[in-house]
Amino acid sequence: MAGVQTPAISVVIVSRHRPDWLRRCLKAVSQLDYPCFETIVVACPEGASVARESGTDRVIEFDRPNISAARNAGVDAARGELVAFLDDDAAPEPTWLSHLVTAFGDPMVAQAGGTSLGRNGITAQHGAALVDTVGRSHAVPIASDLPTELAAEGDCVPRLHGTNMMLRRSVVLHHGGFDERFAFYLDETDLTYRVAKAGGKTVFVPKAVVHHASGPSRFRGGDRTPRNVFEIAASAAVFHRKHCPTQQRDQAREAFLNERHRWITQHMQRGPLPPDRAWALIRELSTGYAAGQTRTETAPPAWTDHDKIPIRASETTARDLFLVSPGGDATKTFAKAKELVAQGARVTVFDFDRTARYHRVRYTEDGYWLHTGGVYGREERHEPAFKFMTKDERIQQSRARLEGVRSIIPLILANET
Repeated sequence: MAGVQTPAISVVIVSRHRPDWLRRCLKAVSQLDYPCFETIVVACPEGASVARESGTDRVIEFDRPNISAARNAGVDAARGELVAFLDDDAAPEPTWLSHLVTAFGDPMVAQAGGTSLGRNGITAQHGAALVDTVGRSHAVPIASDLPTELAAEGDCVPRLHGTNMMLRRSVVLHHGGFDERFAFYLDETDLTYRVAKAGGKTVFVPKAVVHHASGPSRFRGGDRTPRNVFEIAASAAVFHRKHCPTQQRDQAREAFLNERHRWITQHMQRGPLPPDRAWALIRELSTGYAAGQTRTETAPPAWTDHDKIPIRASETTARDLFLVSPGGDATKTFAKAKELVAQGARVTVFDFDRTARYHRVRYTEDGYWLHTGGVYGREERHEPAFKFMTKDERIQQSRARLEGVRSIIPLILANET
């Protein structure tokens, strides 16, 4: 972005047993429109193999099921002044880093995060938020597209989400990194809570957008049905011991167990979770919480003190193009998009039919952004269910919504280049 300094950034991605998702994530990262960053993948052996095949800058084999320890390993290896974090089932918009980095022009800013979109690629999954002493998040409405500092309110302080956040590396080290008692869940909440509580400024950057698909894992299915809740409950217990006043902990425990009990029951009622498995998960909540209460504080990581080779800046020259499918069979359009990606372009495909289908957006395994739905259908979810317009008008509306997010300059029709 013009007029903005370009400090070096290390992008840390932790992956475990999701090689296909990681491959897609790394494809998106390779298309980021920022001149000075490195990618660090901390992964199990199969993920590390994918990362090496993808030409990742730094690959750290890490085969323990502990996301905090894995993230600390990535921070330790990082050469950037700033460290950004992504999940392996996420795909950042090309301008993601360029937007996040604008928050750090103020030397008092310690951390920043952006908008995470859910599985339909349009609706926000995570936005600006505060967190209270028991780990509950509270959304903060932000009316502007500009970076906005988040302020504490009562016992709530700003928090960030691990699939879309950036911190000064020096701040992470000063606060002892991620607490490795949080093997999964609330790990980033704990760190960003501590940073904010200590007075570090937190900024929310609406246009720093990441698409978070929520891929299946040992903790949940692809439809988000829970598979394992032990670590979720253990992390809740650790968070309560660290941040909740002593006299409120029993109440916090009961509230957490009741809320998660309802959550599991809802999945059972919806259908994909058999009753016997639901009851097993409910029992697992209690055993996990009890285990979390016994986890003792560990010493901060012994950060490596070594000279780091600077991250070299490189000029970004990729073209930002779009294609429009003719309607019906879009095979040729998709093949053209794949070809343009192979030539180094960043490509968006609008595949709209003459229906009122809701719109969806996803980043494909072939490296292009695919927008689907009906010409008359709802794009942003607050719009009418049916809106009469021409196909050209619909494409113009979609392009306007993407302005400054998909690319810094307006997208160019591919056959006009």
